[in-house]
Amino acid sequence: MSFWGELVSALLGGDSPSSSSAKRSRRGASSTNKGFSYSPGDLLFGKVEFVADKFAIVVSGQFKAIVPLREMSESRVSDPTDILSKGQSVEFVLLQNDARGWTASLAAISEARAREALAELEEGDLIKGHIAELKDRGVLVDVAGFHAWVPISELAWRWVDHPSEVVSIGGEVELKLTRIEMPEGWLTDKRKRRAKAVASLRACTPKPKSPEIPVAFSGLPFKVWAVAKTPRNCDAVTTFVLEEIAGGQSRDAIAETTGLNQTTLENIHTFLADQSLANNWSATDRGRDLVEAIASARELNDEPIRGLFASAAPQAAQLLSLDEHHKQQPYPRGWPRPPFHKPAEDGFANSADEAIPEPLIERLVPDDKRSGLARLQEDSRLRIFLRRDGGRPWKPVFIETSEYWLLAGLWSSFRPFFGEPYRPANGSERCQNFVMVRCLVVRAKQEDAPSEIVYFEPNTETLWCLNEERKVREKRLRGDVFPALPTPVHKDGESGSDHAEWQLQPDSWCSVKVF
Repeated sequence: MSFWGELVSALLGGDSPSSSSAKRSRRGASSTNKGFSYSPGDLLFGKVEFVADKFAIVVSGQFKAIVPLREMSESRVSDPTDILSKGQSVEFVLLQNDARGWTASLAAISEARAREALAELEEGDLIKGHIAELKDRGVLVDVAGFHAWVPISELAWRWVDHPSEVVSIGGEVELKLTRIEMPEGWLTDKRKRRAKAVASLRACTPKPKSPEIPVAFSGLPFKVWAVAKTPRNCDAVTTFVLEEIAGGQSRDAIAETTGLNQTTLENIHTFLADQSLANNWSATDRGRDLVEAIASARELNDEPIRGLFASAAPQAAQLLSLDEHHKQQPYPRGWPRPPFHKPAEDGFANSADEAIPEPLIERLVPDDKRSGLARLQEDSRLRIFLRRDGGRPWKPVFIETSEYWLLAGLWSSFRPFFGEPYRPANGSERCQNFVMVRCLVVRAKQEDAPSEIVYFEPNTETLWCLNEERKVREKRLRGDVFPALPTPVHKDGESGSDHAEWQLQPDSWCSVKVF
């Protein structure tokens, strides 16, 4: 046996634990000694019995364990006697049990306590604690047994530049747990001792209700359409002849009705026979099946389901019925096309069969027609799809929209020209498509100054300066009539002391896409 082995054997000569030793059980492989069961991760109270250059011995009753140098403190230790002394009371964590006996740690105490406390919690639980530390990107909250991290975005529903705007050191807060992380292998790998809880303060506070304002969007007129799946080269004349045959009409009667000559009718009949749709001027079962499908499609198309798709609107409000549109205010003449999102329009217009959006059915299809539409969608003989409706490619629609949704999009790429509009927290749903008035700022007594460009957003009646050009795609639009612009006001100069009057001159309409 090596010197190390002999020393350890001598030091751990008696390993029977006392009945008074405090222990909290953990999962893992256990070791039983005279009725007492120990497992890796258990927390014990005891004393330091021996301190050497590279290790120490701790005891709890008659139970002993080795504490290696690396496990004496979370920070580096050069001389164990700087932090430990014989007879010192300590709490330690059992790491593992092997041929040399138990290995323990003093450095993992806080990790073990945190894991014990977190094991009693679940995501979604409400907890209380006190603000322990403010950081640039969030705060640490001292909860019984562990620290909870609250990201700055979870401190409030509005934008927060620094946590001190919302909380202060020592303040008591209630939080909602959003995530619990406890990496495995922490007993043997110090890098995995990072159990933590992530929580939200704003989840425990009422969400501010945004004002609703009417916002104009471009609506794509559409209708739900059906066609029967006919053989290739089966045109409208051919399907009409098939319907007449299925209806019991003779060749002569069809010729009299349509004016087609006998040669043409024979050619049509030959085609129908090749497709197994007719034989000897009588419809086959397959032919009658196709005629029935054509009738079902015609029934839907005679009274189609119509609506408007506002591609740039909030997702929950993108679909409108024609009745809703007819009741709306008129769109100002001379204004350009309202915001729209062409890829979304193209994707919507290409929807077919099962891909038809479910919200469309829920929003626009009357209850008495839903079962019929569902039956047609399940009919393999038909193709149900959306098609553009009417001669106009778009119609203006007004939708009651959250003002905060618009402001969140503006703040993402602009800064206010003056004032401080409400700024939603980072990550909030936001508008990405705007139609704005590009304006030139004219300042009194500064005629030679270079032109300053600002953007007027007519729905929120706010003025903005472009903040990040790379995050914006701008396009000039036609339109020679502009909304009323803000009247001249005084605006502080950069020094914060002098004032300068300004006026706005409309330059052009423009569409703005923010990323």
